[in-house]
Order: sequence, then C-alpha cells, then structure tokens
Amino acid sequence: MNDKRVNQYLILPEAGQRKDTKLAVEYDEEQIAEYVANGYVIVNQADFNKLIGNADGEYLIADDGRVYPKPAPTDAELLAVAKPAKIAELKAERDSKEVEPITYNGNRYDYDDKARERINAAIIALDVQGADASIDWTTADNADVKVTADDLRMVIAMIAQRSNALHVAYRAAKDKVEAATTVAEVEAITLDA
Repeated sequence: MNDKRVNQYLILPEAGQRKDTKLAVEYDEEQIAEYVANGYVIVNQADFNKLIGNADGEYLIADDGRVYPKPAPTDAELLAVAKPAKIAELKAERDSKEVEPITYNGNRYDYDDKARERINAAIIALDVQGADASIDWTTADNADVKVTADDLRMVIAMIAQRSNALHVAYRAAKDKVEAATTVAEVEAITLDA
C-alpha cells in the first residue's frame, strides 16, 4: 500500500473520457511512474468525483490530467442530432397516418393489417359471387353498410392515393430537414400531406 497516494487515482484519458482507472494507493512509485509514462495521469479525489458524476454538471479529462466542465454542445453537434431524430419522427408520423381509417362514400373504413386482409378476402369472395354481389361491412365507426367488390377496391384506391401523398410529403420534408442549417429550422418542419 502506498500511503503517499491515498485518495489519488491513475486515469488513462481518451477523448475526454476515462478509458481506464486505477487506485494509486495500490501501486508503488516505480509502478506509478510506469503508468504515467504510458499516458496515465494522477487525479485527486475531488476531480475524480467530478469525472464520475458526483458534482454539479458533466466533466471531461484532458490528456494532461486537467479536469474541466464538459462544454455545451455546439450548434453543429445539436444539428447533427436533431436531423436524424426529426427524420425518424416524420417517418413514424407517415407510417401512422398510412393506417388510419379512411372515408369513402361517407363511411370510415379501417386499414390496419387485419382490415387489409379482410378487405382483400372480401373482394375475392364478392368477385366469385358476381358483379352485383354485396355484403354487410362494419365500418371503423361500427356502422353496418352494404359494400360491393368495387366499393372495397375504391377504399384500396383511396388508401393508395393517400399513401402516395404521404410518401411524397415525407420525401419533401426529409429534403427540408437535410437542407436545414439550424435546429430551429429542423424543428419547424412538418409532414404536410
């Protein structure tokens, strides 16, 4: 035990972070000198507490052992984070709107995965029964309406048009995000479909 090094730490800094940490008290002076020669620095208890988050704010460590407050992110760093986050937000909004109920002939029709399967199956069944065949269909509002295969095809056609409009709007919004030069510009972008 090295009593001279109580409450001191050997830290190997890397890009402002602690790559490795050792208790200095566990090493003799010759070993400590070897660690220091290999890039380690000696820090006191107060600086170590800052590095492990036991102080106000965040701190980094320089290669020379100086502990300093982590600087606020630059505008460029904030923008680099904001852009992919906004793109993911816009994509999620587009995907969510693609499966919302759609109105056709005054009635709202569901269009989630299960509804798509039911619509496709109903079209096939109605086609087999003939052009004038119809069935009762429960709408998104729980109303029962008579529909034909052509009605259900129109629902699908309207969904396809909406989907296309959403994808066009998403691509336009994504292009705006990629061209934005400030976080405020990124945050102001909406999916206008």
